[in-house]
Formats: sequence, C-alpha cells, structure tokens
Amino acid sequence: MTTLKFVPYSSAFDTGFWHELTRRKLEVYRLDSSNQSIFGYYANDANDNMPALFNVDHQCFDENNKISNQQQLYSVNGTLKLVNTIEEFKTFDIDSALKTESSLLWNDFVQGSTLENPQKLNRFYLLIFADLKKYIYHYWFAFPTFLVPTAFNLSSPVKPIGEQFSSDEIGAISKTLEANKLHACCLHREQNSSFAVINLKQAVENLNEKPQSASEYIFIVNDPSTDPVHPGWPVRNLLTLLYYHLRAVEQLNVICWRERFRDDQQYVNHSLYLQLKPESISNIGDAVPPSAGWEKNERQRLGSRQVNLSTSMNPIHLAETAVGLNLKLMKWRLAPEIDLESLEKMHCLLLGAGTLGCNVARCLMAWGVKHVTFVDNSRISYSNPVRQTLFTFQDSCENRPKAQAAADALKAIYPGIKSIGYDLTIPMPGHAVGESTIEKVKEDVNLLHDLIRQHDVLFLLTDSRESRWLPTVIGAVEQKLVLCCAVGFDSYVIIRHGVPAKESDTPPTRYKNFLRGDKLGCYFCNDIVAPGDSSIDRTLDQQCTVTRPGISMMASALSVELLVSIMQHPLRLAYSEIKTS
Repeated sequence: MTTLKFVPYSSAFDTGFWHELTRRKLEVYRLDSSNQSIFGYYANDANDNMPALFNVDHQCFDENNKISNQQQLYSVNGTLKLVNTIEEFKTFDIDSALKTESSLLWNDFVQGSTLENPQKLNRFYLLIFADLKKYIYHYWFAFPTFLVPTAFNLSSPVKPIGEQFSSDEIGAISKTLEANKLHACCLHREQNSSFAVINLKQAVENLNEKPQSASEYIFIVNDPSTDPVHPGWPVRNLLTLLYYHLRAVEQLNVICWRERFRDDQQYVNHSLYLQLKPESISNIGDAVPPSAGWEKNERQRLGSRQVNLSTSMNPIHLAETAVGLNLKLMKWRLAPEIDLESLEKMHCLLLGAGTLGCNVARCLMAWGVKHVTFVDNSRISYSNPVRQTLFTFQDSCENRPKAQAAADALKAIYPGIKSIGYDLTIPMPGHAVGESTIEKVKEDVNLLHDLIRQHDVLFLLTDSRESRWLPTVIGAVEQKLVLCCAVGFDSYVIIRHGVPAKESDTPPTRYKNFLRGDKLGCYFCNDIVAPGDSSIDRTLDQQCTVTRPGISMMASALSVELLVSIMQHPLRLAYSEIKTS
C-alpha cells in the first residue's frame, strides 16, 4: 500500500510587503515585538513545475483587506513576530513558537470549528528581523502540520481527475464549485449524476452515521501544488482533520482541485483524485500531537532566509529609479535611439536664478540632468515666489540668497541631484569699478571663469543685457555650449551661440550643406556699440522684468528642449541642423 507524500509551501513576497512592514516598524510597532495578526494567501492556478507558492503582500496587515476567495486566491491567518535585533532573531525559540501556533491549529481541529470554517485548515508563523539601515530583511516561515501516528495510505494510485470522472461530471463539479468558493468542502453525488455541496461538518456527521455510504461523498480541497502525484499542505491538514473526526469509514475520496484559465477557458484536468483507506486517530485525544513546518532555506536545510532590498527600498534609490522611468519609456517605442546618458552626465551652469533660472532648472531635472549649478547675487523678495518656481514664502521672509535657495529646492525635490549655488556678482561693462572693489571683481572674474571651465553647458538667464557679455566671451574662449534666453512682455528669444571649431574638424559628406556650429553668432553679434549700463535712469517698470507669466515658462522649456536636441546630434556641438542654399 502506497503512502501519500505532500509538497510543502514555498514562501513568496510582494515587494509592497517590505515597504509596508518598514513603515509600520517605524511609525506603528517601533520597539513593540509582540505577536501581530496578519494573513497570507495561496492559489490553485499555478503553471506546471511551479512550487506551491504562499504569498504575502502589502495588504496582509489589515484584516479589512482580506481577500474573499476570488480568482483562485485563498486566505490564511497567521502570526508575525518582528524582533528588534539580529541576536534576538538568531536565538529565537523556534520550537516554542511552532508549538504555540500548532496548538491554535489543533484546537480548531478538535473543537470542530475548522469543519465549520475550512479557512482554519492552515496557519502560518513569520519571524522577521528588519535591518532598516541596510534594508536587509531576515525571515523564516513556519507552516504547521501534524506528525500523526498513522500514515496516509492510498488504496489506489493517485490519478488525474479525468481518469475517474467523465467530462460531464467534471463540468458539473466545476459548475458546483464556482458558486461555492471554499478552501475545502464536500460533494454528495445525487441520483441524477449531479453533485450537491455540503459543508465538512455535515459530511462528517453523515459518514459517521452511515460509513457504508462513503462512496457517495467526495471531499474537495483547493490545492496549491502542481506536482502530478503529490498534493500540497492544505490536503495534508484536511486529511488530518478528517482522520481525527471520522470513526469507521473504510474509504475516503478526495479531489485536489486545481484550475487554470487560458483565453477565458477553464482547465481542471490536472486536478488529482485520491482514494485512501483512513485510520481513525481520535484516540490521541485533545493533546497537541508533534508538529513540523519550518521552511527550508535555499540550501534545502532548516534555516532562515534573507532579502536585500538596499537598492530599491532606500527612498533616494527609489526616487532615482522613478525619475528615469518616463524617460526610459521613450526608448520603448517613440524614440528608441535617444541618448539619455549624455544628459544625465552633463554639468549645467545657470547664470541667473530668477524666473528663467528656476524654470530651466526644473526642466533640466525632468530630463534627468543630475548636475546643476546656480550663479546669482540677489536675494528673494516677496514678489518672487509666485513667478520663480523654486522659492517659497518662507524663503522671502528669510531674504535668502537666490542661488543657494534654488540649489536647496532642487535637492528637496529630488535628493539625487547634485546642485550648488554661488552668491556671485558678474562683472559687467558700463558698470564702474571703484578702487576698493577691484580685488573683489578680479576674484569674481576668476571664479566665474573656473565655473564655466568646469561645466559643459552655460545658460545665460540674467535680467540685464550687459551681465551676459563676460560669460559669452569666456564661453567662447573655453569652447562651451552657450544658450541665451531672454524675454520681453509678449515675446522671447533663444539663441544657441556658436562653438569655435578645431582646425582638424572637417564636415562629413552628408553634412556638407549644413551650417557649421562655429559659424553661428551670439547674443551680441549684431551690436554696433559696446554694452552699457542698461538699468541706469530707468523707472520701476523698466527695471523689473515685466512679462506675461507664461512667456518665461515657454522660453525656459524651449531652451532646454534645444539643448536636448543638440545633444542628440551625432556630432553634438559641431554642426547646426540649418541647411544652406
């Protein structure tokens, strides 16, 4: 006589479980290491060669979220033990914990509540230590089952359901079960070859009254196993329950129900049919029998497992992943050859942290640029925050320097960005320099030169024309890409300055009719006089930038889009896409 063997559960976590566990540990549990009630679930629709998965996710902490046996998912109650130290985890008394959990399961068996509510066929225990600094989680699952003093002997070999029942009978069983989504139940064969569902309690009472009618009753349990001859843990616990309550039954018929759906069609022929010769174990009484159930580790030995989520659980890493998501989706279909790495590595220097500077910085960040430096010498006034999108009312109350406040705001929006602000006055032609300020002006020129040299792209976004002259000259000397953006009341101008070409540069044949990058002009190329002091002798409406609010956003966005387009050109800065006649 063959003894039936069983496939144990294999634990599986949804990533959301660790997010919610981390939140609850920090905000709810804190140092509380007492047992917490949770739930998990298993399914009976796995594909061939898959393990008998037992799942927990972010909803398992809240009883109100418990699934209602729909879509082949069956919930299981359990206990979470979240300890505070790795030493407590390593020295934890696993035998005592398993015994306690097993006693809860056994008491439900003995008292008959499992017969009334088959969801109590299974329980689990989950021991966890969460290292929230490194985002490493140590865990160990236990799925209690009992070592009863009898074997589960088969009176005939295990076989697929299709070898025992006709297709019409299988259809009738499936239709009957569809209306009764239970962890386990019993079918009674009616005289017209149909089946009626009865609960386990009623079936046990009927069989104890009429043991000779055993062939009319078929117990059904939803089975997570995919093994062709070995059912899963729920079947083992159901048989233990039935062996305890049945007295003189000589035949026990069990279907291990498994489902799959493909193209809206149900497939159940891989379900198993078992026929056993039960032996009553009621004589063992109410005492909890020995139990087992701690899950084996990856080496197939009894021991804990761990999961390392340091690259995904840290909020900064999560933000880095999320920031690039929409950009990377462009490469799926719309722009498969777009070069995002060049944008990410680019160092951008923004001269001016006002209305244009704030909007350009936001747009650069949206494109994945990780290095943004601000230069400005003014402070935030009460009129600024509504137009300058990186500042707040509190910044104006504190009269903070614009450059540093803008850099701090970028890091508050996205901690992964590297942003610095320099409170620097750009020397301007037409503005007098006194004897006492000569050294300071020299220092400012040297610092500005160093900053331009260290960056790849220079944005001219200041609010006066003459403040753009020195950066334009230095940018040309250092052969940097310079983008100049200026706004009027209802107009704007965006200029890409020419970049001097190297003597070795020769245009490829396919670009011979394209205008070379070094032939492009700059913001001052059409001037007939040198820039002067444009702010002297001006009224208030002429000193301030008076423009329609949306103009600055359009101009800022197009400036960044121009930069992105340039960086996608195979020759980068060397050529313009403007064709010559």
